[in-house]
Formats: sequence, structure tokens, C-alpha cells
Amino acid sequence: MPRSLPPLTALRAFEAAARLLSFTRAARELHVTPAAVSHQIRGLEKYLGVTLFRRTTRKLVLTEQGQVAAEQFREGFERLARGVNLLRADAGRASLVVSTTTAFATRWLVPRLGRYARRHPDVDLRLRAGTQPVDFDHDEVDVAIRIGRGGFAGALAIPLFGESVAPLASPGFLRQHGIRRAGDLARAPLLHDESMRRVGRPPGWAEWLRAAGVRGVDAGPGMHFDDGHLVLQAAAAGRGVALGRLAYALDDLDAKRLRMPFGPVLQMELKYYLLLPETRVNEPAIAGFRAWLGQEALSFAPKLREVAGEKRR
Repeated sequence: MPRSLPPLTALRAFEAAARLLSFTRAARELHVTPAAVSHQIRGLEKYLGVTLFRRTTRKLVLTEQGQVAAEQFREGFERLARGVNLLRADAGRASLVVSTTTAFATRWLVPRLGRYARRHPDVDLRLRAGTQPVDFDHDEVDVAIRIGRGGFAGALAIPLFGESVAPLASPGFLRQHGIRRAGDLARAPLLHDESMRRVGRPPGWAEWLRAAGVRGVDAGPGMHFDDGHLVLQAAAAGRGVALGRLAYALDDLDAKRLRMPFGPVLQMELKYYLLLPETRVNEPAIAGFRAWLGQEALSFAPKLREVAGEKRR
């Protein structure tokens, strides 16, 4: 029969708080907020059906059950640490599971992974594609990259860069259909990116046409895609004009597979974020990936702003 155990993050929060007799000092050690530590311990108490601390105005006191649990958990974490160190000594390598969308991996992350591999040759990176919310307590994921407005539950969210959308099409398609001004879209098939609906209602063709002051263009017909990569592939193949993400399109714009024929560029109220488990941010593989990704984002953001600023309204 499998053992039923509470989340490891809750056990780590309790062990640190019991050892330090302070939610604040435990939070500092784990690099989370005191509220996060308190939340984890309340969840653990509910899971176990016992009270672990007596909370007074001046100090934190372990109950009898809490003292017993603290001794066992401290010994358990020490044994775990020894086991991990033994495995690392034997294997000499670490692994890191990164969850992100297929589109972000294809369009942005994978082309840069050569630089990561050269910097961290001892880490085996494993990419896992998905769009669902990440639960670090239960999913076999170490870090994740998602787009949103922030406020990701149960994770430390590090902003990477923003996103904008603009009309994008292949140079051949624009020449063939004589697309020079926004009003010319009336005679061009429109390609729709619906992949960001999971995080709200991002601007679509109807919003873009209003921002451009264009009338007489039906924003509804055309191919609809639930993947930001596929809509740009369709545009590059000459299937129409996409309202595409510029962060995904920069390489195609540089290679002249796509062109932005006119503005405006619409800035979205969304950003790409690196999500980290709050209690594991200092693990070497996670910290290394965070530092590398932060540098990549820092060098990429000005290029994105430059392209977006060319035709931003």
C-alpha cells in the first residue's frame, strides 16, 4: 500500500519553523514570505489533525505533538540530505525539469539552450510541454515558464519580458495581395491567435482594427489557431495576415520570413514569468537556470522593445 504523506513543502516549512521557533526566520531561510510559511503549517495541521504550535503574542511554542514531530522530521530531512549527496557523488550530474508551452519552447527557449548547455554541462535539462497551472507540490516539475498577469499561486514569479501583438505576414503574400495600408486587410484572409485566452481576453483583430481606425474589415472570418507558434507558421507559409506575438516573431522578422507591414503595435497587459517553487529557489540547478534565463531575458527585452516601438501607436 502506498504511503500517504503531506506535501514536502509543508514539512520543510514546519521543520524550519520548529527549529528556529519563528515563522519570520524560517521564511528567511527558505526564501519565502512568513505568510507562506504560516499557510503551509496550517495546511499541515489540517492534514494531520493536530495542533503543532501555540501562537502567542511574543513567541512561538511547540505543542507536545509538535515537539515529537519536529524531532522525527529533522532526522528525516538529515537522512534525505545525506541520500541526495550520495547520489550526486555517484552520478555527478543533476537534472532539471522545465515546464513550458510548446510554442514558447519552439519559438524562444530551444534556440537558446545551446548557451545553457555550455554554461551548465553537468545538468540534464528535461522540457515538459503543457499549459495547465503548475502545482510544485504534486507535479514532477522543477521550474515553469508561463504568460500571465502575475499572482501565480504557490510559486515565486520572476518577470522576464512583456508581449505585444502586430500584423505579420510573409513578404511574398504582402506583394501578391498588394497589402500596404491597414485598410488593405479587407482583401486579405486574417489569421487568429487564440492561444492566450487562458490568461484573460487579449486583443484580437477586432481590437486591433479599432485601434488602427479601420472600418469595413470583417474581423471574424479566417483560420483560428490555439497555438502562437502555428499561427506564425501559417503566416510565413502565405496563408494570410496574422495578429501575432512579437516575442515569438523576432527571429522570423530578422530572417525576413515575416514582415510587419504597418502598425499599430498593441502592448499587452501580460508578461512571461519564470515560476519557481518557493522553498527550493536556492537549489543549485534551479538557481543556475534562473540566473541564465534572467540574462537571456535581459538581452532580449531591448530588441523586443525596439521592434515594437517602430510602429507602436
